[in-house]
Amino acid sequence: QYSPRFEKTINDNPAVGYVNGLAVYGSNIGAVMEIEATAKKSNTRKGVLKITGIVEEEEISNQNRKMIRTSTARCSVENVITVIERNFGLNCDEYDIHINFSGGAPVDGPSAGISIATAVYSAINNIPVSNEVAMTGELSIHGDVRAVGGVNAKVQAAKKAGAKVVIIPDENWQQSFSKLDGIKVITVKNIKEVIKIALEKENVEDKSNCINTNIDVLAAESLKA
Repeated sequence: QYSPRFEKTINDNPAVGYVNGLAVYGSNIGAVMEIEATAKKSNTRKGVLKITGIVEEEEISNQNRKMIRTSTARCSVENVITVIERNFGLNCDEYDIHINFSGGAPVDGPSAGISIATAVYSAINNIPVSNEVAMTGELSIHGDVRAVGGVNAKVQAAKKAGAKVVIIPDENWQQSFSKLDGIKVITVKNIKEVIKIALEKENVEDKSNCINTNIDVLAAESLKA
């Protein structure tokens, strides 16, 4: 018997591998869903992917009907690994990766796609995720962000939890979101936009500068040769 925790407030500080995902439970109840990831280099063998915290099924009662909803989170995690490798040039097989879904409720896998990807990217690169950002969005294996359901309920849940920014798919934009007080709704089309918004900017910029510097050095050495 699981006991979902719907009342959730955001953490006080940014953290590596920790994302405020958003979900809809039962009959359109929005909630913040904690998604955590750790990544440790596995130097002598192929890395292991571990997934915990998934409740596989949820019974939904609606008047005289009962339905069973099954979690699709495991398939979404596999998609995320492909996205990270294709878009960021990372080899996830080099890491032991542990992904945990907190809260004790079924995870709607597709809509958690960008949250899972952000948590894993953060863990591998050791870059904190902003604690004031929440997000929802499905990922294609090419890294495109696709529309999801229940966005209104999710945005309200994020605001109630104390988030300042909500990332949603571009296809889910509604004009009413621009009139909300106390929270900013930002639309994205691909995973790189998500990472740029969600991760602590100074750390992301430092990493980008290092990459650019290395490219400049290599270019200079090529000219000398």
